[in-house]
Amino acid sequence: MWAFLFKRVRLFLVAAILLPVIASLARRFAERLEQNGPTFGSRGLHVIEGTARRARSILS
Repeated sequence: MWAFLFKRVRLFLVAAILLPVIASLARRFAERLEQNGPTFGSRGLHVIEGTARRARSILS
């Protein structure tokens, strides 16, 4: 029972804290890379941002 409870708490912490941080960092890095236009790296960072946002909405 305790293992189940701690697993749920960890999942909540990841969804509530880490995923928004990852999404915001990816967005900031992408915006800096896109000063002269979209690049391959900035597109990848936008994909990471979108994935983190979707994962948070699914887990929350």
